[in-house]
Amino acid sequence: MLIQRNINFLKHINKSWINNSAFKNVHVQKLNFSTTTLSGDNLYKEIKNLNEFIHKKPSLTKNTIVQSNLKFNRLSSSNTSTPTSETKDSYKKSIKLVDNKELVLVKIGGGVIEDIDNLINSINFLKRIGLFPIVVHGGGPQLNAELASKGVPAEYVEGLRVTTAEVLAIAQRVFLRENLKIVEALEASGTKARPINQGVFQAVRLDKGDTNLYGFVGDVTDIHTDALASCISSDYVPVISSLAMSEYGQVLNINADVAALELAKAINPLKILFINTTAGMKDGDGKVMQHIKLDEQYDNLMKQAWVKHGTKLKLKEFKKCLDCLPPTTSITITSPELLQKELFSKTGSGTTVERGEVILTNKSPSFDTLKFKALLATVQPTVSYNQLKSDLDSGNMKLCVNSHYTTAILSRSDKNQLNVIEEFLVLDPSQPQSDAIASLLKSEPFIWKSKNSILNSWFKELSTGFNGDIYWANIDLPKVDQYLKNPGSLGAGNYFQNLQSSSSFVTTNKKDRYRVGLIGARGFTGGHLVRLIGNNPQMELAIASSSTNFGKPVTSEFPNLKSNLLFENVKPENIDLFTKDHNIDGWFFALPDKVSEPYVKTISSYTGDMPSIVDLSSDHRFNPQWTYGSPETNREQIKQSKFIANPGCYATGMYLSLKPFINDLACPPSCFGISGYSGAGSKPSDKNDPKRLSDNILPYKLVQHTHELEVSHQLNGQVPIYFMPHVGQFFQGITLTISMEFRNPITKEQIIDRYQKFYANEPLIKIDKDGIPEVKSNMNKHTVTIGGFAVNGNHLVVVTTLDNLLKGASTQALQNMNLTLGIPELNGISGEL
Repeated sequence: MLIQRNINFLKHINKSWINNSAFKNVHVQKLNFSTTTLSGDNLYKEIKNLNEFIHKKPSLTKNTIVQSNLKFNRLSSSNTSTPTSETKDSYKKSIKLVDNKELVLVKIGGGVIEDIDNLINSINFLKRIGLFPIVVHGGGPQLNAELASKGVPAEYVEGLRVTTAEVLAIAQRVFLRENLKIVEALEASGTKARPINQGVFQAVRLDKGDTNLYGFVGDVTDIHTDALASCISSDYVPVISSLAMSEYGQVLNINADVAALELAKAINPLKILFINTTAGMKDGDGKVMQHIKLDEQYDNLMKQAWVKHGTKLKLKEFKKCLDCLPPTTSITITSPELLQKELFSKTGSGTTVERGEVILTNKSPSFDTLKFKALLATVQPTVSYNQLKSDLDSGNMKLCVNSHYTTAILSRSDKNQLNVIEEFLVLDPSQPQSDAIASLLKSEPFIWKSKNSILNSWFKELSTGFNGDIYWANIDLPKVDQYLKNPGSLGAGNYFQNLQSSSSFVTTNKKDRYRVGLIGARGFTGGHLVRLIGNNPQMELAIASSSTNFGKPVTSEFPNLKSNLLFENVKPENIDLFTKDHNIDGWFFALPDKVSEPYVKTISSYTGDMPSIVDLSSDHRFNPQWTYGSPETNREQIKQSKFIANPGCYATGMYLSLKPFINDLACPPSCFGISGYSGAGSKPSDKNDPKRLSDNILPYKLVQHTHELEVSHQLNGQVPIYFMPHVGQFFQGITLTISMEFRNPITKEQIIDRYQKFYANEPLIKIDKDGIPEVKSNMNKHTVTIGGFAVNGNHLVVVTTLDNLLKGASTQALQNMNLTLGIPELNGISGEL
């Protein structure tokens, strides 16, 4: 099998650069990109000290690694004990960046610093191809030379330098000097750089109690990323020394390899590069090992006589680091002059270290029950491990799972000694891949039946043959023919169903609870929708899709939600498969404008029961084939429709305020609106930057705003409106001051009477007869409040407030979905009124 080297790195390299470079013949698209990940959330309490089970989405499937609102996380390894102030707890820091940047962590060996020209060229090369290096450097050879000149011996214990007070003082001077050497060389080459000698690593002394084996050597407990954020946002390459500081200000020496890998856990970089003079890790014969798969080789490597001191320390730290990062993460060890060859060739020249993958059974010594429980609870939340344990213990059923705990199979042996697969457990059905499972299926006879449309394409790759929904591997055709004649002998995914029916667990009948999917389940609106769906006794969130959070538990974004879902990545090309396999009754599209149409096109040709669609974007508000989703004015049409265009936030307030008087207007009304900055979305911009908005109001799109056109269109084009939107310094809410001129004089009493009659029995429309509606009074409420009535002859001014994230978006979307599914309109909402 071809070794897949550096695939997630290549995936993110600027394609235009590749096409115009000397590497344009590298066929990146032919590589078999892996997208496995691992997660599970309903067992968080049980495995809260085993955070490495809950991996972030692998970087190769992300649109960006460092996003505008970047979370640096450090996930602890499996041997981490209950966190205390002196143990390696989670590193967490949120950083707001101006531009998206792809991070590459570069650890520079001290010997490489002497070859400064090649080193700087390598770092600049990374920047030229669209990557952003974070540099961590050592200085061992330089420190040894300095110690020797002063007659101080260099001592090591298990690969770590013994650091006395004298050695520490010399080390600080040496590291400062070498740091500045790198920074000045980068600056001279035209790359902006900043020195960071301390402040990133916080540590405690490695020596415990009264022991003094290591001296002033630190054990990293925390990562502080403020300085890194400042550098990255200003486009300065940070150059970091491997010195830490204790809670009380004591400087501590950190092995540079350890420092770099601890930082990698915190920032989850796209790539980890170790640049040294040996251009790789050498075996006992002095040859560079091109590829190390730790899950498969670690135990054996650690037994080798030649693995000692620094090599042993590196392998231990490599394993601890990679165990905490997505399974696709790898570490490349190379030299400056060979960096390009290492990154862009299939054979490479240095060493690539990755986790690798092996098959474990439920009887393997290293089988981790808690990790499997996390997988099971995520993929089959209605089945507990205890329910299938008796079958596993008795040997009636065999469990095989990959060491990443992302894919598992449950099989039984039949009378022909063939392995009949009863169930596949796949964490990410849309992109299944496990080299270990694939190898297993190629080495033993297996047969299975599947009606899972999403997995079937993968099954075709794994099998040696298939007929309809029956697949087999390594089985002679005469034996297969027996199953083709009697397909009922195959499980077809009934094993878990039978377990459920034999247990005390009672599933919810589909007629009592409708299954809905949410695409765009990340932003402010998506968050409110997730909560409201959870409130709805007749609705179940079956799919939450977010390309940014793909693979993470939904509770990582919405911690108060009781759910064991993972974020999916539903795409236009597979939404029909998700609809079929998850029995989706309705879809919410909480997507940016001009994104939803490909999804609609696919689902429109769906041959099963057509799901209802509520689109929160503006894409279909002008389409006569779609129903405008204003329940207070269009309720009966919504009930009969499958395609609902949810009104815009400003548009909701303007439309409801103007609708009762549309036939009385003498001229176009003027609407002055101010929205909280959440209306500009969660992606950082000048319209939601609190610093710019402080003591400020920002006007924008003062003519031909989408909501101006929308309201004019929905009022049948009888009278156009003029709309002047602004963003205020508050987070959420909308206030609208609307000026109308009528053909005939009108009194305040007549105005109030018209509104009250028009919206009689509408619980989400409130008419404030005497007061002036305020944003803060309507914040976090599901209602539209109309009031502040000022009348002079035929001139009327009203003030309307609503919450842009609720009635202006998610509340109204849920009203519409409830109506189109035929359930009470205020389900999920009424409990919060």
